[in-house]
Amino acid sequence: MVSEVNWKKSFNNEITSLIAIGKNVVDRKLVVGSGGNLSMLLPDRKQFLITATGSELDQLDQSSFAIVDLNGNVSEGSPKPSSEYRVHLESYRARSDINTCIHLHPQASIFAAAIDEDIKLITTDHLYYLRKITRIPWIAPGTQEVADATALALADCNIIILENHGCVVVADNPRLAYSRALNLEEAAEMTIRSVMLKVKPKLVPDEFKEYLRQKGL
Repeated sequence: MVSEVNWKKSFNNEITSLIAIGKNVVDRKLVVGSGGNLSMLLPDRKQFLITATGSELDQLDQSSFAIVDLNGNVSEGSPKPSSEYRVHLESYRARSDINTCIHLHPQASIFAAAIDEDIKLITTDHLYYLRKITRIPWIAPGTQEVADATALALADCNIIILENHGCVVVADNPRLAYSRALNLEEAAEMTIRSVMLKVKPKLVPDEFKEYLRQKGL
């Protein structure tokens, strides 16, 4: 573990990235108040930064982050991590290819799940960024059970909807994780509009999926 004196300075780039995401997700109304939490795996891939409990994501600073290792131990001198730290911990344990995990409370995405509507991938951006969305029936927040269910679901997707709760989005960099969260909410909003209009939207053709596969994207 790094010392309290050095850890903020050592991980300034990661902290700066998470602070920017925090402000942006609040500005885009993907979360309000102290809801949601953000994390990023550190270069040694043995520890991760995560927002501290009670943090408001548009008011983050260097004091707003805890360091947790992949055994669940909190670094001495760092604040108490978000109560959802287990979701982030199990996500990193399950996926060696990711370094960012964001948990938000996007209202359209939650509402689409609440009315039992699968979110439709209507634009090429939706398909490119989202690919597959998995829904998990309600499990009490902050529990090991919700963390385990999330990790299991992440085996074949990057986007999880926790019913009546929020979403979990993972990626191999913070910019991509943020883009996935934005596209998830946009797709959910379009899905809800289609329900209200009683229309069935055309989805992105399968040929675009094949194009992405061939390009290795």
